[in-house]
Amino acid sequence: MNSIFFEPLALKNKTVPNRFLAQAMEGNDGEKGGPSERTIDRYRELAKGGWGITVIEATSVWETSLARVNGLILNKKNLNSFKRLIDELRRRNSEGLVFIQLTHSGERSGKFSEIVTLTPGKAGPRYLSSDEIERIKDAFVEAALLAVEAGADGIDFKMCHGYFCGEMLRPANTRDDKWGGGLANRTRFFREALAEIKACLKDTAGFIMGSRVSMYEGIRGGCGTAGRDEIIEDLSEMLDVVRCMDDLGMDFVNVSAGIPALTGAITRPTESSKYLVYHQLRYAKTVKDMIQKEKRSLKVIGSAYSTFKEDAPVIMEEMLGKSYVDLCGFGRQIFADPLMPEKLRRGEKVHWCLLCSGCSKLMAAQMNDGCIIYNPYYREANRNFKA
Repeated sequence: MNSIFFEPLALKNKTVPNRFLAQAMEGNDGEKGGPSERTIDRYRELAKGGWGITVIEATSVWETSLARVNGLILNKKNLNSFKRLIDELRRRNSEGLVFIQLTHSGERSGKFSEIVTLTPGKAGPRYLSSDEIERIKDAFVEAALLAVEAGADGIDFKMCHGYFCGEMLRPANTRDDKWGGGLANRTRFFREALAEIKACLKDTAGFIMGSRVSMYEGIRGGCGTAGRDEIIEDLSEMLDVVRCMDDLGMDFVNVSAGIPALTGAITRPTESSKYLVYHQLRYAKTVKDMIQKEKRSLKVIGSAYSTFKEDAPVIMEEMLGKSYVDLCGFGRQIFADPLMPEKLRRGEKVHWCLLCSGCSKLMAAQMNDGCIIYNPYYREANRNFKA
């Protein structure tokens, strides 16, 4: 197949071989925070698909606040296992780039770990002090430097889907210290962290940095609203966040929406809500239009292409051809068929995601998660779970 989505893309001083991006999809199969054999096997298979960019799933910078009981943690103890994971990816896909998505789970942490909040007075979660937030910021910086040491091409500084860095950005973040209130304070965390990372990377100027953001979360006072008591979509502030990313010298913005645990139909539409995917296309185009109009340099990654199933290549071609995005991201589809890009290139049959949410249900149950339709291991896990 000869199409625009097999054309290369310049990203900083590197070349992405095609326009397919494998989104950060958690398998919940780590071992003491490091990639296990199952984790490495999953990524080996994904590498065979020839993805232009592979984003290693949400990887915590903080050991005590995790969303998945077997989630990944990037620290010095686990560095060698991450090196091995990236080596395995490169062995099977030498041209593709590898990013690590860095995160802290905040209020989205599981009950097995410490749930913390930015907002005072909430029942249950422990309120983070200003000094604790400073230490979490330091952990992001350290993890980014470890990502360099592990051999990654870049990081995704996760600011989406209701996790800690996304919580920071919300108008509902009305902390009375330097981390809350006006937008300047609400962006302080990632601005200071990125500045410190860049200051430490003088000898690795080619390291790529960007962020996945939820343009609209669908909750009162959430990202994509105009104030703490607003629910109606207003993208003005989030476009300012994207401008800030560009001003900081970041290289890409991965446009997403929603909070899977609360407003999941926005993030990953199912068959019954599939038309919500067009909001995702609109958000990406809105960001790209602003970047082009203001002559900014950020590359734009679109999300939720798995929703289109067998029509995904047609939608990709349109969005790329009209310059609405630079890369197209697939999440659930990488579980359904990790070989998708290579199969399309060869004209072979693809196993398309059926939007059944089976993988999400396994993840919510804190089990190893993957495709319950096409993968026998997860199909059996789903049977046992239901039983």
